[in-house]
Amino acid sequence: MKPKNHSKIFDLSAISIIACDCLQAVICIFIDLFFVSQILKNPNASPSENIIKIGVFYIIFYLVLASGYSVTGYVLRKINKSIFVSIGAVFLTVVVLLVYLLGESVTSFTFVPVVAFIYGIGFTFFSSGFNNLTAETISSKHQVRFFAVKRIMFQITYIIFPVSLGLIIDNVNFSFMALIMLVICGLLIMFSFFIKPKKTYELSFNLKSFGKFMKENKEATKPLWLVYVSNFFRGASYDCFTTLITILVVKEFSSNTSLGTFQSIFTAVSLITMFFYLKYYRKKRATKFIAPTIILVACTIVGILSVTNEVTIILFYAIYAILNVILMSISDSRRAGVVRVLSLHSHILESNAFAEFSLGAGKVIGSLFVVLAGVFDSLIGANSTIFLKVSLGLVCIMYVMYGLSLIWLEKALIKQDEEFRKAHISEVIEKTEE
Repeated sequence: MKPKNHSKIFDLSAISIIACDCLQAVICIFIDLFFVSQILKNPNASPSENIIKIGVFYIIFYLVLASGYSVTGYVLRKINKSIFVSIGAVFLTVVVLLVYLLGESVTSFTFVPVVAFIYGIGFTFFSSGFNNLTAETISSKHQVRFFAVKRIMFQITYIIFPVSLGLIIDNVNFSFMALIMLVICGLLIMFSFFIKPKKTYELSFNLKSFGKFMKENKEATKPLWLVYVSNFFRGASYDCFTTLITILVVKEFSSNTSLGTFQSIFTAVSLITMFFYLKYYRKKRATKFIAPTIILVACTIVGILSVTNEVTIILFYAIYAILNVILMSISDSRRAGVVRVLSLHSHILESNAFAEFSLGAGKVIGSLFVVLAGVFDSLIGANSTIFLKVSLGLVCIMYVMYGLSLIWLEKALIKQDEEFRKAHISEVIEKTEE
């Protein structure tokens, strides 16, 4: 008798997807945490000028990222998506190589836009291929377990690497860490070649047609509209929060180890939050988790605006890192799930593109806050942080709107589910009467 053929959940392709997710996260930690920190510490420019450079860096990055989705979607219909992941990995390697070769000059106004542009191209290729790859590689019955393991590994990456990389910078130097990052990039490229999709789906990509369909069916597609609205406010708050708090941490602590340690400690605690959320979450009850999160985060921002010191910054870091993971989980699951709920599986590329457009628009707005803060603070004085705090207040408002839009989305899904049940019951009664 032949043994039964059990399909493996974690075959080489699945392991490679998780590895690529974690490795690109390390590169993001390097760029978004420590490269930004290096720009802030550039002695050849004033603090306000360095803040302006950070804002310009992210504006260019987000514009490239958002506009790139409108181009890559046409190609993704026809070719293996893992190829896009490999191309993105190569561009991300070029970014790290530039940072390594250029040394301190990479933080000048000449090279910051160049790094941002290449970083945007690399992330566009990587994420556009990666976001649409899982469904073709992991079977539906294994996806819940796969995503749980993938998320845990991603969180562990954010526990280990921020403090490790911070220690390397403070005790050795930034160039040595960049050299280590090149090894990480090499591993990313290698694992990207091991991803082999098992099946492909017939997908369309006509943004004009999809936009017209949504406009003509506003009531039916209301949850999808709310996904895009929440994505805009998420973009205008999430990444900008990270940037502004990074600036404040560097000003208060002047240590990469401190910056990395905060990220690692509170990410570790956020794992407990995730387990709590998964244990007590029930379908259509996510609003009970959203409201406390936005209220507590907003209160800590008010604390920072009132008194900016080590205590208020650490308090924000703790509450934001520990609780915000819930909002991110809800937002990510709704972005993927609403398309299925509305039976628009073949339009996932268009939906992802619109989601990235709204997310990118929000991120550009958030980055403009940073640039304007740098410009206006420079007019007052080199060490002024008045407008930096104003920007933080504006971002806090965007974050509250992000939470509210998620609540509106949950209510729209509940309403649609109830209407579907009523229609389904009516159909059953009619069939029974016949």
